[in-house]
Amino acid sequence: MAEGERVGTVLDGKYELTALLGEGGMGAVYLAQHKLINRKLAVKFLHPQYADNEEVVTRFQREAQSAARIGHENIIEITDMGTASDGAPYIVMEFLDGDDVKGVLESDGVFTVARAANIMVQALSALQAAHNAGIIHRDLKPENIYLTKKSSNPDYVKLLDFGISKFKELETDGKKALTQTGTVLGTPHYMSPEQARGEQNLTPRSDIYAMGVILYQMMTGHLPFDAPNYNALLIKILTEDPPLPETLNPDLPDDIAETIKIAMARDLNERFETCEEFKARLIPYVPGLADATGSVDLSTVSRTAIRRARTNSTRTPLEMTQSGISQKKNRLPIIIGAAAAAVLAVGIGVFAALNSGGSGNTEQAPQIAVPPPETKEPVKEELPQPTAEREDENQIELTVSASPAEAVIAIDGAEVPNPYTGYFAKSKLSHSIVVTAAGFTKHAEMVVFDTNKTLSYQLEPVPEVKATKSTRKKSSDDQKADPEPATTPAGDEKPSKKPRRKIDYADPWS
Repeated sequence: MAEGERVGTVLDGKYELTALLGEGGMGAVYLAQHKLINRKLAVKFLHPQYADNEEVVTRFQREAQSAARIGHENIIEITDMGTASDGAPYIVMEFLDGDDVKGVLESDGVFTVARAANIMVQALSALQAAHNAGIIHRDLKPENIYLTKKSSNPDYVKLLDFGISKFKELETDGKKALTQTGTVLGTPHYMSPEQARGEQNLTPRSDIYAMGVILYQMMTGHLPFDAPNYNALLIKILTEDPPLPETLNPDLPDDIAETIKIAMARDLNERFETCEEFKARLIPYVPGLADATGSVDLSTVSRTAIRRARTNSTRTPLEMTQSGISQKKNRLPIIIGAAAAAVLAVGIGVFAALNSGGSGNTEQAPQIAVPPPETKEPVKEELPQPTAEREDENQIELTVSASPAEAVIAIDGAEVPNPYTGYFAKSKLSHSIVVTAAGFTKHAEMVVFDTNKTLSYQLEPVPEVKATKSTRKKSSDDQKADPEPATTPAGDEKPSKKPRRKIDYADPWS
């Protein structure tokens, strides 16, 4: 049956096909109405000529199997699958009304940081769920991140097309693998270097690389690598470094640029290990996160607290911020606990003395209630605890101080006392440290928390600048000489909106 001729037919006695939504080289998608429950659905058909191709059919069915196995709200819901009367396999899925990330890029241009972070956090949550289920997507691209509306979130994400996904368990069951070593499947612009080499045993970090490319494109409007043909593109991915994202978008925050670079590291061991790590770098940029994910609102949680939460799986980022940023990890609870134990011991001693009776009461009470060595000793024993933690290979101790004394220190956007000492997860990630004080020049830098750090900053007073006639005249002359200044004065609106960028390629492998 030719595509388009299915409109008006009823599939399996319950799905009435009402319109052709789209068609590609492998199949077509129809709008359908469930005759029994009156629900709009989408039905994807594989073209009948591929019905006898075992590998193609397996890939097609994997989309339904993967989605059902993962069961995440940000992954498209697959409700049914079967075979039409003409032998064409089909899968039934929820109907989505919206556009994919590629379409939005082409119509609106570069995303704002907040919008991109909102979309990526949802997509990474779905991808993490897939990885937890032993599924690697392997074909992530902007077309497979679909945006629809739900509640107050205008960019509710649905991750699509697990057709060439890899099931770790199923690939090692003794049967012939769906993809053999040396076979390159996926959209090449978003392939990780190891996938471009045709490696079979891909890890979740291959998907993380693809998500880094997508974020790069959302933030710059450009692909990191492009070439006139397939082989030339693979060579670029394997051997070249992409243009720095901050050079293509000077307004890009340093932390977002750094996040993209980590996700796209050519060496997979230098990338984020999990989607959760990747996501944690973006959460602080998402306004109203509860609306976007249906979870607690983490929009006010600092990046410092979020990274700490990643080092302790039993505590959420929100829980990590309830008591603020601690001066010395675990010291305050230890001291309070020791003091409470001492008070309890004193209370027990007094109670015992008052109820013992006899003439010896006045002598026994002081002996039991006042034990100076026993009261202080537990505190002295517990205080060295942070030193042991500092020696933990997974943590570093950071000490920061600044002058003048009233200077404000912020680590990853979260204010800390001056001076400050605390513990952080050891990693190759860069953290921002900003020091400010009224009347002094601001100091800002990125620091890698890969070893213990002791940092001291001395702010310089802001020099007084007195305007003179000569300087004012020079400024006027400069304006006449250069009627189109390179920078826009503070407070003025930009003279014109940046032209929308278009995706400058037609992907022949989609």
